[in-house]
Amino acid sequence: MRPPNERFAALQSQGSRDYQEDDFGILDGRDSASSNDDHTLLVVADGMGGHAAGARASQTVTESFVDTYHHQQGGIPARLLEALKTSNSSLARAIDQDTDLEGMGTTLIAVVVYKDQLHWISVGDSPLWIYRKGSLQRVNEDHSMMPVLADMVAQGRISEDEMNMHPKRNALRSALMGDEIGLVDASQKPLSLLEGDVLLLSSDGLMTLSETQITSLIHENETAANDEIAKTLIEAVKKEGRKNQDNITVLLYSIELNGDDEK
Repeated sequence: MRPPNERFAALQSQGSRDYQEDDFGILDGRDSASSNDDHTLLVVADGMGGHAAGARASQTVTESFVDTYHHQQGGIPARLLEALKTSNSSLARAIDQDTDLEGMGTTLIAVVVYKDQLHWISVGDSPLWIYRKGSLQRVNEDHSMMPVLADMVAQGRISEDEMNMHPKRNALRSALMGDEIGLVDASQKPLSLLEGDVLLLSSDGLMTLSETQITSLIHENETAANDEIAKTLIEAVKKEGRKNQDNITVLLYSIELNGDDEK
């Protein structure tokens, strides 16, 4: 069993950008100083809108989401939804106070681990995966255009090459921008977790790597600490050498049900 501080890992890279627009937040349910209950909350936000605006958007939403969830009472799904609404309202207020921030926004993926259960809520294309027994499964919906284009390929309307080269393949169908949220993916019921599962949250900068590559890298480093796995993933992205590599945020959390997760 890993020591508690080794169960978390969070690492970022600016990629080829001159600035970091991603943000993340953690509430450790085992730490009474940071959490008023035994819920562990993990958040990743990927901002957009240019240097100051994108960073401001992701930071505003992350801080508001974590603070709201921390101080809310009630069931987990209701707390997640209220935190989402409140953080979106915080974004709206920031835009109202500074018109230069008009058009800024952010994706959001937030998960809560409670005992052996996983709850989540997400907007945008930031992925949540579970690594389990050698395989990687994406849990949340992708609100980019890629799933729409993939459906068009399945229907024979476009080719796979046309999908991969489509100019709007990475365009978002939903994001937090301080106004009405187009699409929200929220767990209808909690997902059961198993001993040894690893949760992986990231910004889409990690998706320079294929899911096969990510799976192999985690599998090859299963016995390593999570911070080493995070470093390995980010180094692999850098080795791809993409000219316009986006910011990368990687957040890993190991599930250990024989320890503090099973309170």
